[in-house]
Amino acid sequence: MKLSDQIVDHMQRAIVRGDYAADSRLPTEAELCESLGVSRSVVRDALRTLSSMGLIAVRQGHGIFVTSPDDDQLVRALALRLHRSDLKIGEVMEARRVIEGAIAAEVAHVGTPDDLARIRGFFEQFRTAVKNSQWKDAHLAHSNFHLAILKALRLPALELVLPPLQELILGSSLPPETEEIDMWDVDAHEPIVTALESGDAHLARAAMRAHFDYIDKPEYAEYKTLLFRDAATLPSFSPPPG
Repeated sequence: MKLSDQIVDHMQRAIVRGDYAADSRLPTEAELCESLGVSRSVVRDALRTLSSMGLIAVRQGHGIFVTSPDDDQLVRALALRLHRSDLKIGEVMEARRVIEGAIAAEVAHVGTPDDLARIRGFFEQFRTAVKNSQWKDAHLAHSNFHLAILKALRLPALELVLPPLQELILGSSLPPETEEIDMWDVDAHEPIVTALESGDAHLARAAMRAHFDYIDKPEYAEYKTLLFRDAATLPSFSPPPG
């Protein structure tokens, strides 16, 4: 990890802990250099990153200030952290297999009829879009399907950590070949819906985990080695054939 990234982590934790209150003024660049024992270029690099994360604001002629709490800023900060990491897409998918399997089991217990209808609706949209080679619509419906399962829990604590999970889902829900129908693995989604509707937690967990088995197929071997930040931007969509 670069020295400036270490400073970012240190200051980010200090801000989150409340060591620096919202709207309070941070030490000057010179003071930070002295207290942290680093050069001014390292401090400036760290401050630029913290500013891009929305945690601080540099006011010319007045100093550096901690910004007021803002959920959107925190979401962007988490998203930036994910994209700056060295996580590979295979590692992300393994995490999703475990997390979403456990969540599906719980949703089988607590999901309301409205939740289940919403989940099935997104599945039907997903299946129809893939069938009609509407790849952008398929990606949106596929993402919404998985997000609807997460949101069905309605747990306040989960709501706080949902944005980074959403980022993982949105960034890893595209197959490596978007115009290959088989790679969308539509058929593996219906057992998830059926299991949730049955209220069987064991079946729901098994169905969700089985869905992620596609990542173990040989054709995904190269895709799994991509960095998450690269996989999140690839591949691009082209118009449906015909």
